[in-house]
Amino acid sequence: MHRSLAVVTLVVLAGCSGLGFGPSGDTPSVTPVPVATPDPSAVEVPRTNGSVDIDAVLARHDAALSDRSFHRRVVREGPQNTRDVWVDRERDIVRVRRTLGPIVDDAIVTDGTVYRAASDDPDRDYVSESSDETVPYVPSQSGAARLRQVLLEDGYRRVGTVRRGGRNLAVVAVNATGRGGGPDPSISVQSQLLVDGDGVVRAVDHWERRPDGTVVAFEMEVTTDTERVPVPWWAEDIGLYR
Repeated sequence: MHRSLAVVTLVVLAGCSGLGFGPSGDTPSVTPVPVATPDPSAVEVPRTNGSVDIDAVLARHDAALSDRSFHRRVVREGPQNTRDVWVDRERDIVRVRRTLGPIVDDAIVTDGTVYRAASDDPDRDYVSESSDETVPYVPSQSGAARLRQVLLEDGYRRVGTVRRGGRNLAVVAVNATGRGGGPDPSISVQSQLLVDGDGVVRAVDHWERRPDGTVVAFEMEVTTDTERVPVPWWAEDIGLYR
């Protein structure tokens, strides 16, 4: 479950110039969105009691990606901690690449089999095993499961509409301070989502500082113009695209 703050200060800057989060102390500024003047009515986002319904947004995102090919990239706490997910729906191929510093884990799921790079076996390029229909290294292909853990459950507002990559995107954001209840409260959050007209969450930029001083940084980008999964060197003999 994602979290909410018991005491919240919400700052939203409506319009097309972005969210306008500025640096404050050691808090980073959220990546500004591009300047544009699209029609706000072109993209709708679900609402509950005036706020954006994040649960509904994530459910729509998951459903929108369930029947299309895409590439999803997540960066956590810097460029050395990443997840890349490629999905080819037409050929039923999924690849996940996870990096943590110098460690790289790479896996491909296709035709009921999981193939993994055999990084600790010099005599083989890969190892394989039967798939249980789960995807290694990520809780969900679309990223919705991870976003439910990261994002706040309320407080988000639609603050504008921008145009990026030929699409109109709703800008959904929260800038909050306070202390939540439960075992994992937050005291400072700056968070924004860009959502397209099909319900796909195209980008997420989330930053928070917790009461113990822990800083969580999470970024996600989703593209749907990928025609095929890039085949790594170790999987060339599998014959994915022969």
